[in-house]
Amino acid sequence: MKKLLVAIVFFLGAFAARDASALVTAEGRYWFTDLASDVQVAGSGIPGTDINLVKDTGLEKSKNFPEVRIGFNLGSNRVRYAFVPLSWSGSGALTQTFTFAGQSYPATDRVNSNLKAYYHRLGYEYDFIDTLGNRLGAIIEVKYFDIDASIKDTTAGKEGKKRITLPLPAIGVAGRVALPFLFGVNGEITGISLGSTAYALDAEAGADIKPVPFVSIEAGYRVLLLHVDYSNSKANMTVKGPFVGLKAEF
Repeated sequence: MKKLLVAIVFFLGAFAARDASALVTAEGRYWFTDLASDVQVAGSGIPGTDINLVKDTGLEKSKNFPEVRIGFNLGSNRVRYAFVPLSWSGSGALTQTFTFAGQSYPATDRVNSNLKAYYHRLGYEYDFIDTLGNRLGAIIEVKYFDIDASIKDTTAGKEGKKRITLPLPAIGVAGRVALPFLFGVNGEITGISLGSTAYALDAEAGADIKPVPFVSIEAGYRVLLLHVDYSNSKANMTVKGPFVGLKAEF
């Protein structure tokens, strides 16, 4: 029994020491999402119609995406980068007539629709609290969206396209509470509002466990909101759903 207790104490000590000295973290995630997106895209001086990409064009509602996250740590200072390649497609017959990017799409025509929203995040986190697996910190970051939407009318042989590249500064908070048996709960929220022109919000909450030293398994739920309104065009996008992930510390 005494040897077992010594082994447990050594094992927990190894975790605590590694958390304090880890210089690099690498994380892979898989996000199970649902999409809601409304757009109104003008083109060639022609106003666009407010359309729901899922309901009106047959765009996929549910799709899963990988994500890569890398962190560089020095004490309570962290530099973070993350990338998730969001991309949806769909096809179907239109139930209403609408205008998108200067093109008119009559009801009953068949269309192929595509939406790509590549999402990059580069930020800095400072943890005011960072001890024994517990963290609480502030985040400053830049969110960069590369959005490309297109609707091709396969009946009439025409296509409308719109691309938006949007860098947005953001602030937020992140935290983790250590629990017994190597469990923990964590969460973070980052966002920015530029009034009616644009806003973005990325929030998540989850739990993690370290089954072996230097490796964490996590699961949680995440919501991403984006609104853009400029150049006589509008776009609203909500991506939400559960995720699972694996993180290694070096």
